Amino acid sequence: MQISFLKIKQAPVDVNYSKDGVEIKGSLERIDRESVKLNSSFNSEVEVVCNRCGKEYKLKADYPLELILSDGGYNAKNEIDVIEFFGGSIDFDYLAFSEVTSIKEDYNLCSECQDATELLEVEF
Repeated sequence: MQISFLKIKQAPVDVNYSKDGVEIKGSLERIDRESVKLNSSFNSEVEVVCNRCGKEYKLKADYPLELILSDGGYNAKNEIDVIEFFGGSIDFDYLAFSEVTSIKEDYNLCSECQDATELLEVEF
């Protein structure tokens, strides 16, 4: 799903994206000429690997997602949650891919390893 930056005016535009088990629901609101703010919720179940034991498991991801989306380069240095798009439109497939990848690359522990206190020995 793609939405043109030109279609987003001062009034918020509702967003309801759902694909491959990922849901992004919320609104887009114009900040300035090149930027819009995404106020939404992110919901998905992501297949991750436990960083301690290596077991694969499904992690329920359900959290608020607030991003600044820029049409081209974004110049403000104080913002960290910015995604730049080039080509005049917001690509929600890319946003979903980016969030899922961030979850997979995070430090994840399965339910068995979360409460484990014993030292894990690994031979190299």
